[in-house]
Amino acid sequence: MKDTTVAGLSIETRRGFIVLGLPAQISWQNYAGIREGVSRALSLASAGPAGGAGRGGVVVDFGDAVLLDAAGLVLLARAETRAQLLGCPLRTVVPALSAHVRRALQLTGLSRLVPVFADVASATAAPVAGGGAGEVDTTHVLDAIRALHPGDAGLTPTPPAPSELMITTTAAGDGDHTVVHLSGMLDEVTVPRLGDTLTQLVEANLRHLMVRMHDRLGVRCDPLPILLGIRWRVAAEGGCLSLPALPAKLRRIIDREGLGSVFTGCRSIEDRLLAAEPV
Repeated sequence: MKDTTVAGLSIETRRGFIVLGLPAQISWQNYAGIREGVSRALSLASAGPAGGAGRGGVVVDFGDAVLLDAAGLVLLARAETRAQLLGCPLRTVVPALSAHVRRALQLTGLSRLVPVFADVASATAAPVAGGGAGEVDTTHVLDAIRALHPGDAGLTPTPPAPSELMITTTAAGDGDHTVVHLSGMLDEVTVPRLGDTLTQLVEANLRHLMVRMHDRLGVRCDPLPILLGIRWRVAAEGGCLSLPALPAKLRRIIDREGLGSVFTGCRSIEDRLLAAEPV
């Protein structure tokens, strides 16, 4: 594996916590190396002493770091998602003098997901609550980071954050339909990936699809050309592609184009379930 260690990145253990000190400047230029360091710290903390008994967690210490762009915010949001999956408490240290970092965490909602402390001593002294914190959805935080105007938090202009689209599939429960769940962002990078996923489903002989979009799904690129292509393909073989619970922006586009009746199920799932019940 390529060594992407970043100058100024430090790691130590205090009171059972792994403390990761960040470099003086954080940007997309050193994002990959810092992310690797955070991932390593989370993996070590999740292993824990004695098979995980009495483990502490990870403290990300911003110290006097300057956020040159939104990289540090995206890093923390994604670290929280990974920490939840690993069952590892995650905390952050932002000194009172680093007002711009604190403001950015508050504006994006990150401070409500990751506890913020003034120094490492208080971050490692606070007890770890028993039990898991439950699922945390950072999608809205990532959307808020992308929408954050650099001037609002004292950040310098930055290129767009990396595209992210979560695609999961579940059975609808009627033995026929497949539900495709979307969250994150639809843009020039992720829309083709959605097309590839839907194509793979069709090629796997799944002809009845429901694409359900998260209520905070961002839409930067019109996905209708790809959705229409998949719809005509499955319809030609007796299938369907429906779009329940559309984001307002996409709903306006579909209504404007008069395509509302196109993206409906060939027969409602409720009708299918009722028809399957014994008389």
